Amino acid sequence: MHISRLAADNRALIPQDVRDALGLKEGDPILFSVKDGQAVIRKAPIVDTAYLKALEGSLSEWASPEDDEAFDDL
Repeated sequence: MHISRLAADNRALIPQDVRDALGLKEGDPILFSVKDGQAVIRKAPIVDTAYLKALEGSLSEWASPEDDEAFDDL
């Protein structure tokens, strides 16, 4: 198990052996998921990255401050 601290700018260092195990290099996209109070980090497959970029611009109908507030508790 590794411990890292969250810096003032909300960045955290991913330990070298974790980066090595995940095959992460500088500039690689990473995915975060949270379930039951636990966070999981993984290297984003190229397909996921392309999908997320395409999806990013297509959901603008739900991008209002009112929608953000309505979905805050989900």
